[in-house]
Parts: sequence; structure tokens; C-alpha cells
Amino acid sequence: MIDVFIVHSGKDYDRVQTFIAPFLEGKIDIKGESLYPNGDGNANILTLKSGKESDWKKDTLKVIKMAQMVLVVIGSDSCDQKKKKTMGWEVQQALKYNKQLMVINLGDYAMPEYLTAVDRFTKQKRPVAEQQDLTEVKKRIDNYAKGYYNIFSDKYKTMQSDERKSHSGELLDQYKLFQKTSEDLVARRQTVNSFYISVNGAMVTLVGVVMGLVEMPAKIYVLVFMCIVGIILDMSWISILESYGMLNSAKMKVIRLLEEQLPVLLYDSEWKVMSDKLNNRKYVSFTDSEKRIPKIFAFIYSTVLIISLIYGLICYFQ
Repeated sequence: MIDVFIVHSGKDYDRVQTFIAPFLEGKIDIKGESLYPNGDGNANILTLKSGKESDWKKDTLKVIKMAQMVLVVIGSDSCDQKKKKTMGWEVQQALKYNKQLMVINLGDYAMPEYLTAVDRFTKQKRPVAEQQDLTEVKKRIDNYAKGYYNIFSDKYKTMQSDERKSHSGELLDQYKLFQKTSEDLVARRQTVNSFYISVNGAMVTLVGVVMGLVEMPAKIYVLVFMCIVGIILDMSWISILESYGMLNSAKMKVIRLLEEQLPVLLYDSEWKVMSDKLNNRKYVSFTDSEKRIPKIFAFIYSTVLIISLIYGLICYFQ
């Protein structure tokens, strides 16, 4: 079951509640006719609990954090300036927390400004998500676990069965090549970890040496400066590990889709075996485990920074 939050205008509330949400939940078909009263889809539509305007942002943020997917409904008034402060804010929060965005258009309405962003490479504005029809959105929700992506070229998809078999060797070569990029990514992560551990170790050693050479109050200045640098360094370390984790997760999904065209689902089977061994215990990913080290360093730096500032203030006012 996938938690889905729907961003929409007040004018489109009835449309969302009576058709879009029930369709995604599998309660009705695309024609609006009843299918299953309790639903047979994989969508769990999240709604705001409070209803108070004063609690809107707090409630919305809580729901967005819970959701795996955020669906934006473009209606007749979605481009209004007021909607930039409401719908636009919700879209920004979804992007901030790396939620998968889907967009549907209830008519031939223009794309709101808040659904575009400047591309970091081309420096041009582009949509943050492509518009899809409601049926496509439901397919992606129902296939969310394995990833509903078209990884094959249009030429390959139009080939006959015999012609596809003639390209099986090329498919296997591409699978091996892509699988190797995943292994290389793990190696780069270890290099990054070694680099940051070495830098943190060097900083601690440097602080020890400098502290023995200078007198008060210079010692306080050195500690404060080095702690701030250390915290910034460790925040950068955590950010890089999160990026590597997201990239590796995407690679594993592509590998899983490629394996569906091969005789054996190796990675999928490995996960099932590991899940059996875990026996309902919580699985801690490599990324979460690796982030513990920079968090420990950051905690130490923060503690020393606070103590140094307090001690410095005490000395100053004495």
C-alpha cells in the first residue's frame, strides 16, 4: 500500500473526493462505475485531520513527510497568485523531502509557475514532473514497489519475439556493465568515508597541536573555529552519503527491471532470503549505518563548541 497525498485547489475538492481518490484506491473504474467498495488498489489517500486554517501548514507538512508519492491536480484556478502560497508551498515541501511527484491536468490548463524549476545544468526552466493521465498515475502507484519505468527503447519494444532473442547477448552485456557501475559506486563511497575520516582525524590532531602553542583567549577562538569547520564538514559528508544512497537505490531498481528479462532474479532473490533471515527485525541500510560516523563527529564538535562558548562567556564577564 502506497501513501499518496493529493495537492489540489478548493474548487477541485469534490472532483478529488468523488472521483480521483476512489479511482486510485480501486473503488471505481475510469468511467466512475463502482468496482470494489473497500478498494483493490495500492493507493492509501492521506488527508488533513485538523481542518483549522491555523494548523494547515503543520498538518500538511506532517502528511507530506508520511507520503511516498504526491499527486498535483491542475485545475481552472491552479495558476492564481493565491495558489502559489498554498499549492505552491505544498509542492515545494514535496520537493524538499524528495517525494515522487505526479501531475494530472483536469483540462487544457496552463502549467503553474510553482511546478517548474531552473535546471542546474541548462539553467533553463523545466517542469518538476511530467503530466500524466489518471490511468497512468494508477499504474505507477500499483507498480510502485518494483518501479514502473520504461527502460527499453521504442525500437526494442516494437521488435518481435524472435528479433528480441537475437539481442539477448547485448542485453546481458548491458546488464553486466550496469551492475558493475553499482559495485564501483560502493567503492567510491568507501573512498569518500576514508577521506572524511582522515580529515576529521587530522583536524583533531591539529587542534591538539595548536592548543599547546597558544594561550587564552586564543585557545577559545581556535576551538570555536575548528568546531564550526568540523560541523560543516560532517554535514557535507552526510549529504554526500545520502546522494550515494539515492543513486544506488535507483540503480538497484533498474537492475531489478533488467533481471525480469533474464532467467534468474538474483538481486530480488537475495533480498527475499535476507528478509527471511531478518525475521521481522528492522533492516538498517548501509547509508543509515555510514551516516552514524559523521553524526558522532558532528555531535562531538557541537558539544565542544557549546562548552567553549559558555567558558568563553564566563571568562569574559569575570
